Amino acid sequence: MSIQSKIGSLLTLLFLVLIATSAVILKTVVEPEFADLDRENTIHRSQQIQNTLDDELEDLKIYSSDWGVWDDTYEYMVTKDPDFISGSAPDDTFLLTDIHMMAFYDMNNDIVWGRWFDKEADSFTDLDITFVDNKTRSVMSPQSVVAHNGMAGFAQTTRGPMMIAAYPILKSNQDGPARGIAITGRFLDQNRMEKIAEDLNAEFNTVFSLDQSISEEQNLPIEVITNPLQPGSIGLFDAQENGMLYSYVDIIAMNDVKLMRLVHPHEMEILSKGQFAISTVLQLFAAFFAIALIFMVFSLHQIVLNPLGTLRRKINAMKRSETLSTETIPEAQSNELLLALESFDAMETEIRQHQSDLEDKVRDRTHWLQETNDRLEEEVIERQRTEENLRAAKIEAEQASRSKSEFLATMSHEIRTPMNGVVGMTNLLLESKLDEEQLDYTKSIKNSADHLLLLINDILDISKLDAGVSKLEISDFKLSEIIQSVTSTQEPKALSKNLTLRSEIDPSLPDWVRNDPTRLRQVLFNLVGNAIKFTDTGHITVSVVPHKPRSGNIQWIKCSVEDTGIGISEADQERIFERFTQADGSSSRKHGGAGLGLSIVKHLSEQMNGEVGLESSLGNGSTFWFTVPLEIPDTDQPPSKDTEPNKSVVETQDQQTTGTISSSGNDQLHVLIVEDNKINQMLLTKFFSKRGHLADVAFNGLEALEYLKHKDPDIILMDIQMPEMDGIEATKAIRKLNSAKSEIPIIAVTANAMKGDRDTYIAAGMNDYVAKPVDFDQLTKVINQHVSAKKVHM
Repeated sequence: MSIQSKIGSLLTLLFLVLIATSAVILKTVVEPEFADLDRENTIHRSQQIQNTLDDELEDLKIYSSDWGVWDDTYEYMVTKDPDFISGSAPDDTFLLTDIHMMAFYDMNNDIVWGRWFDKEADSFTDLDITFVDNKTRSVMSPQSVVAHNGMAGFAQTTRGPMMIAAYPILKSNQDGPARGIAITGRFLDQNRMEKIAEDLNAEFNTVFSLDQSISEEQNLPIEVITNPLQPGSIGLFDAQENGMLYSYVDIIAMNDVKLMRLVHPHEMEILSKGQFAISTVLQLFAAFFAIALIFMVFSLHQIVLNPLGTLRRKINAMKRSETLSTETIPEAQSNELLLALESFDAMETEIRQHQSDLEDKVRDRTHWLQETNDRLEEEVIERQRTEENLRAAKIEAEQASRSKSEFLATMSHEIRTPMNGVVGMTNLLLESKLDEEQLDYTKSIKNSADHLLLLINDILDISKLDAGVSKLEISDFKLSEIIQSVTSTQEPKALSKNLTLRSEIDPSLPDWVRNDPTRLRQVLFNLVGNAIKFTDTGHITVSVVPHKPRSGNIQWIKCSVEDTGIGISEADQERIFERFTQADGSSSRKHGGAGLGLSIVKHLSEQMNGEVGLESSLGNGSTFWFTVPLEIPDTDQPPSKDTEPNKSVVETQDQQTTGTISSSGNDQLHVLIVEDNKINQMLLTKFFSKRGHLADVAFNGLEALEYLKHKDPDIILMDIQMPEMDGIEATKAIRKLNSAKSEIPIIAVTANAMKGDRDTYIAAGMNDYVAKPVDFDQLTKVINQHVSAKKVHM
């Protein structure tokens, strides 16, 4: 086979491969795109139909609001004046406005007046309360309509499917209370659907019954009728073999019953036109390739093959050392081949020169590689140095965090110690005989001290959150008990302002859940306290409902605190959760506070992987809410005694004190007070001596051990931070005594109130823990729990 034949065959094969490849690409890549465009158009039509129905519902809801928010309607619900109906709501009015049903319901869900259109009689008749099923009535009850400020949806009535909308009956200024609801309806029959199709310039079928006969009657595939479809989604059936696509949506009634299916048939015109275009393009490609092939074969013969034949004859002559042929290659055909003949002599010289250049390049490359290797070694050393610096920085940051934690603990101790003296002495002073003026002064001191203590606790909480030392303590707890503990604690404060404090928990929520109960209680406590502070009349409602559907063993909840207080303007809402910020920041504001409570709520909610927000308007009250995920235990049962979470200091303080320490006869209590602060010594000594008990004082742990060599107290109140020997070392030493004194109850009474301190003291051998400032009711209860009954009378 000649070179010309071989090249021609190769070119022909190449052109065939190009045509086949183009055909495959167009069929597999481009053609599906046309089909996708047809599908998008089909789905878009169903979306238009769905949007039009939603618009119809909104229009019907507006019509209901026109009747509901009308002083004449509001008065009619009381007077039942027939002149109002005859003058304002005749049947002709409804026919003119394309309304097929109109009714007024009172708040007991009973019809006050109602009319609806009878299509068979072509007239209006009185509305029967059974025109819809009970579930639909329940969904669109007056309470639900008022709560949602109007509702709209689809319903199956005794006269066929309808669109129904309802709106609360209020005064024209939107004032209430609502006296009922105004309901309007419009039949969703074939005439209505044909009108919608005409308005949209779209073809679709309305299927009221999903069976085989309907499919055959409307010439639809049975799959379009019977395929299941999720509510709110759009279905698509591909009948591409017939050149058709079908999109469909379901109209779901308020009682969750499927009313009808709307089917939009679509001919795949774009795909058909695309296939024709692809066929045309392939034919054009084939024609173009055939012409190009003929031209290339001719050009190849003239430009390449003839000159190559001449060059081959010259080379053969050179091999045989014959005289070179005088045959020349026309310059018009190929100057490149002429240059090839001239290059034979220069080829050897060029090869040697290339070899020399290659050796030079190898040397340069070797030198470059050596320099690159040296740079890489320097980079490795630098990276190691950087890693060492990072480790040092990490250690420094960890040390800074520990220092901040230690500073917080120290500040907590140093602030609570003097506060213990202030609060305790004030309480003792209140127990003494005071005249009315002195009693008022003392109560003012106590209120100020309590307020200062709350402020200190908020500041320490903020500091602990910023320092990252506040950690969640996850445990099982009853959600209802958390809500009850918050409302029962805040109820006295609410009652003092004549406010109603109530709570609501969705019954579908699990009883036992798992998270940090202390943090959850603190968030609710702050929100309820904030609502009471800024509410002068009305009520505060704490509600807990599901926020998201349950996923596995995780249940999201939404806790809301609604009040009827002063409200917050839209401008102030953007900064209300910033620390040291209040909505009213003027010097003449009515409500005080440092503005830390809501900042703590925000930090704690985010720490529990939740969110926080509010809904409010100035003068109309506020609703603060937060969401949080709760883990549901494997069995919704109370935890065992071994797994029950430790009660925090706040939990103990929230409980109501059940008694006081008293003495009579041989029931005198012998207390050893181990405390280095003289004011606290005097405070605790006075507390017990005024109740007839014996109280001795030890300045530190060493003095306490020496005291125990000679005396046997009934209980020991142990401070933690003391000179020479602190409370933890002293407790450990007492527990190591080889006598019954090692079993004496030891109660930690300390200003160390950081999270985790209680566990440290219990691990050291102490029996319980009371934080400073000392709550004497709490101290009494703790002592009663650990001292023999013969010593204490409740």
